[in-house]
Amino acid sequence: MSHYAIAGSGLEKMFYGQILTIFGIIPLIGWIAAIAGMVLFLVGLHEAAGADEGYRAAFYVEIAMLALSVLNLFLGVLGIFTSALSLVTVYLVCSTTSSLLSAKGVLAAAARGQLVWKIYVVCAVVSIICSILLIFQLLNVLGLVIAVPNAIASLVGSILYMVFLYQASRSLRY
Repeated sequence: MSHYAIAGSGLEKMFYGQILTIFGIIPLIGWIAAIAGMVLFLVGLHEAAGADEGYRAAFYVEIAMLALSVLNLFLGVLGIFTSALSLVTVYLVCSTTSSLLSAKGVLAAAARGQLVWKIYVVCAVVSIICSILLIFQLLNVLGLVIAVPNAIASLVGSILYMVFLYQASRSLRY
């Protein structure tokens, strides 16, 4: 199996893992699906790591993020760090995949990957600013006003990420 096909197979598992995590909003059954999605995403990252070291780095960052998420349940102050690690994972996956797509000659999809991680960065920075604004009494309304469009942009970014994972997996596998 070529390294492109290995990466494509891993990306496909990551895509389906992302889909499953969406069901986490449904009580009980959704939580089980979300956990299965996280595991499938990690399995996909681990598989893709056989194709490129960027995926291996993303795998380790994702493990660290999950560990911090568990600690955050007890400490409650680590949310910003888990968000930052999530952003790093998206960056590593998108940039590594874009490099592979460029090497294979699929330049439009490679450019899409670069766009996706940049949208994630902008949304993350705006989210951090909103979190800071919500701390202060006089600025919390401004934080809420900014948070709503940012949440919509984050949703769009997440959808673009999933579409990118799907299209990239197809482009690299075939």
